[in-house]
Amino acid sequence: MISDARRPSLLEHDTLVMQQVTAFMANDFEIYGPDGVAIGVITTQGSGASRFFMGSRDLDVCELDGTPLVHVSDPVDFGLDTFNLTLPSGEPLGTLTKRLTFLKTKFDIDVLNAPPLQLEGDAFGFEFEIRTPTVVAARASRQWAGIAASFLGHSRYAVGVDPQAPRNIRLAIIGSLVALDLARAKAERSNNS
Repeated sequence: MISDARRPSLLEHDTLVMQQVTAFMANDFEIYGPDGVAIGVITTQGSGASRFFMGSRDLDVCELDGTPLVHVSDPVDFGLDTFNLTLPSGEPLGTLTKRLTFLKTKFDIDVLNAPPLQLEGDAFGFEFEIRTPTVVAARASRQWAGIAASFLGHSRYAVGVDPQAPRNIRLAIIGSLVALDLARAKAERSNNS
């Protein structure tokens, strides 16, 4: 019997598990709900040549059926890392800017028509909070992905989102975690060169 029940949107889940599935020239992720069922994907965009020389700089967060939700881009900049979040319509959603800190990871997140957010976590990249000035909008923890995945540089994040968070904040939260992983990958590449 075929079920015609509507599959909930990625943005309707308050718990997400983001699991990296590729590493060479891509930062693709699958996104799972708390029950382990796939609910979305993050796919690397851009040409192979661009990714080979510059790394992954453009990613799309999509529903499981491929419907785009938000585009994350890492424009070439000199100075502090800055990432742009764009809606599928081409409208800007927000900007993330990495802050200089010692033994912490911090990003300022400016979301259009919303209070400012801040992503803050430990320097080793295992525990993060995304906060408005008054509320914790999300908590994320980087989890052990297994020995084989670790050798390949794969990441896994478990994310708890405030059930009251509106759509634009949820998009900014997911986009911020993608940007965080891009920043981490860039730092590892620069440390290895």
